[in-house]
Amino acid sequence: MTTATTTGRARAGAAPTPRYPATLAGTLRSEITKLRSVRSTYWTLLVLMAAGIGFSIADCAGTAAHWSPRQVIDATQNSVGGMILLGELVIVVLGALTITSEYSTGMIRTSLTVMPRRGVLYGAKAAVFGAVTLVVSVAATLASFFIGQALLSSTHQSATLATPNALRAVIVTALFVPLVGLMAFGLGAIIRHTAGAMVAAYALFLLLPQLAKALPNAWYIDLVRWLPGGDAVNSMTATKGQFSYVFSAWGELAVFAGYAVILLAAGALLFRKRDA
Repeated sequence: MTTATTTGRARAGAAPTPRYPATLAGTLRSEITKLRSVRSTYWTLLVLMAAGIGFSIADCAGTAAHWSPRQVIDATQNSVGGMILLGELVIVVLGALTITSEYSTGMIRTSLTVMPRRGVLYGAKAAVFGAVTLVVSVAATLASFFIGQALLSSTHQSATLATPNALRAVIVTALFVPLVGLMAFGLGAIIRHTAGAMVAAYALFLLLPQLAKALPNAWYIDLVRWLPGGDAVNSMTATKGQFSYVFSAWGELAVFAGYAVILLAAGALLFRKRDA
């Protein structure tokens, strides 16, 4: 009896388990852990780097092998174009999976229990994904550029970062890939289904610009600069000015950033309003 009473008093007087409020820093750490604990993250980022660098090697090596003294090439575009053309196809997968995978597994309910402030959770997911893809994109773009220029050195038309518009093309390319991923992330939050988000993203980036080509040429020239694909994308890595009917590289990057902001904002609104 005495033992039971003593035990009861000890329990009653014990200090309560501390409860730490969910914070942005803790949510960011949690999202980093989630992203790096999934094998698809590593595979997708590895494919992204392999695709960009592999395209640079194939294109630049082929150009150097068939080059003639009278041929004029855009060495910068040859080396980083693969990150634009193939990088957008790859990063869409990871962008959509980053948020839709939690809906498919039901993990989103646990995440919202730990961090009930939906805006903070959504922002943390987007921030972590954007930061990781930016680091990988910068590394892959620089590797593609330098490897490509080494392969093109025999043509005597290779570029350096000091070449006019070369550094701009490298920076725009490195920023473009994360922006595309964030657009896919926003679509994933809107659609909440991986395949649906990927199809919507590919339709936006690939199908819509092709459909626009069916318009009269004058209409297409006026419209293409506002579309997230087609010649607007190709113009970002060009250093020779052959795409005079679209915005400058920075202008086109701003257009893509606008699409990303709109889709992320729509995804955030629906993420906060809809049930998990």
